[in-house]
Amino acid sequence: MRLSFSALETYKQCPLKFKFREIDKIKVPQTKERFFGSVIHDVLRMLHDTNRLVPPTEEEMLQYFGQKWKPEVFVDKQEEPIAFSLGVKILKNYYAKNYPGQFQIVDLEARFEAPISDGAETHIIIGIIDRIDKLEDGSFEIIDYKTSKRMPGQKIVDNNLQLVVYHLGAANRWPTILNGGRPVKLSLYYLQHGEKLSTFRAAKQLEEAKEKILLTIDKIKVDISSGKFEALPGPLCDWCSYQKYCPLFKHKFKEKTPADDEIKRLAEEYFALKEQSDKNNKRLAEIKSIIGRYYDEKGVERIFSDSGYLTRSSKKTFIYDAGLLRDVLEPIGRWKEVLTIDNSKLKNVIVSLSAVKKRLIEGAKKVGKETKSIMATKK
Repeated sequence: MRLSFSALETYKQCPLKFKFREIDKIKVPQTKERFFGSVIHDVLRMLHDTNRLVPPTEEEMLQYFGQKWKPEVFVDKQEEPIAFSLGVKILKNYYAKNYPGQFQIVDLEARFEAPISDGAETHIIIGIIDRIDKLEDGSFEIIDYKTSKRMPGQKIVDNNLQLVVYHLGAANRWPTILNGGRPVKLSLYYLQHGEKLSTFRAAKQLEEAKEKILLTIDKIKVDISSGKFEALPGPLCDWCSYQKYCPLFKHKFKEKTPADDEIKRLAEEYFALKEQSDKNNKRLAEIKSIIGRYYDEKGVERIFSDSGYLTRSSKKTFIYDAGLLRDVLEPIGRWKEVLTIDNSKLKNVIVSLSAVKKRLIEGAKKVGKETKSIMATKK
C-alpha cells in the first residue's frame, strides 16, 4: 500500500473522510486555513531558496507574500485583512530570528518515501519535508512548519508520529543515518509563537512507530475489504469540507420534501419529550433517595399509598475465587465454558501494551453485535 502520512492521519481522525479524500478522490474547495498555511510555506521556501546567491530582504519577502495572497479565498471580508496582517507579523518575526544566510540547507520541500516491511509486503509512506538542514556537527535537522494557533507541550512533540515518519524518510534517502546510528534532530516550528520544539528518536522508537503505522494500515485494509468506512464525529466536523457527503451532515444539504418536513416536526417533538423525560428522571432519582432513607429509618421494606405500594428488594452480585472455581471445573472439562473477556478491562490492558501486541489483538477483533441509538444534541 502506498499512502501519505496525511492520509494516515485523516483515517485516524475519520475513516469516512479518508474514503472521500483518498479513495473516492472527491475534490473540495481549498479552506482558508489550508490556504493560509500553504502561502506561508511558499514564502518560507522562497526565503530559503538555495539557488539564490543573495538571500531575499525582508521587503522582498513581504512583497512575495503580497503577490501570493488571494483575498477571494475569505468569504468573510472582515476576516481577510486580519489574516493578512497575521501573515505579515509571522513572516517579520520569523525573518528577525532566522536570517536565511545563516543556515546550511540541504533541501526544501523534500519529497520522501519511507518503506515499512510487513512480512512479504512492503508499504510505502510518502510525504514532503518542509526543510532539511545540515548542522555544525554534521548531523541533520528536519524542520516542519506549523501555522496553528495551538502549541503543544514537549511530551506531545516527543511522541509525534509525523516526525518519526520524516526520520524514516530521511534515513531511506541517506542510509548512513540508520546504518551509522547518526542522530537526526526533529523539529516543529510554531510560526505564530516563534518557537521551535525539537526532539530525537532512538532506533527502538522508530520500530515501535512502524508497528503503529502497520496497525492503522491493517484497519484501512479491513475497511477497504468490507467497503465500510465509519464516520467518526468530533470537534473538527464543523470545518470538514465533506459534510454534504457525510451521513452525519448531508441531511442539512438535501432538497426538502413533505416527508422531510414531517421528520423535522417529529424531531422537534422528540426533543420536547426527551427534555420532559430528563426532568422526570431527575425528580424520580430525588424521590428514590428520600424514600430510601425512610425505608432505613423506619425499618420497613414496603410503603403503602392510595395508588398502591412501593417494595424495596435486594439484588446481590457475587464474585468467585478463581483458583477454587478452576479446581472444581477444570477436572470435569467445564472450565473454559465460564471464561469470558471483559471488554472494559481489556481496553485498560491494551493501553499499556506494545504496538506489536496491540496489532495482534486488533487482528482478533470482530463485530459481535451492533445496536443503534438516538442521541439528542441541542443547539
